[in-house]
Amino acid sequence: MDKSNLQKAEEIQNLLISKGFTWQSHEQAKEKVLEEIEELFIEINSPQMDQDRVEDEFGDCLFSLLNLACRLNLDSEKCLGLAISKFEKRIKFVEDQANQEGLTMQDVELHQMLQWWKAAK
Repeated sequence: MDKSNLQKAEEIQNLLISKGFTWQSHEQAKEKVLEEIEELFIEINSPQMDQDRVEDEFGDCLFSLLNLACRLNLDSEKCLGLAISKFEKRIKFVEDQANQEGLTMQDVELHQMLQWWKAAK
């Protein structure tokens, strides 16, 4: 069975960490994540956004987050699955609230959806 890109990235990060090619602290890893996010938003906010550059920077963000996950011995597939499950429950709650009001999601103002989202937490 083929490995997902997420699994491949974890393997690369774990190999790098095992060889000592890693940040000395979680704080340094965090700084790298923030640096990559900043670079992503520079590309997003450029006068003529280049989709290829945005994809490249977004990938760098993911890769740096995976470094942090590996440093913490986290299973990134599991973490992503937990986040998806949490999101699905919350969005269902928001949709149910809209339905109770006789509305569709498109009819509800964003600020109201955010209030329901917070209530779902």
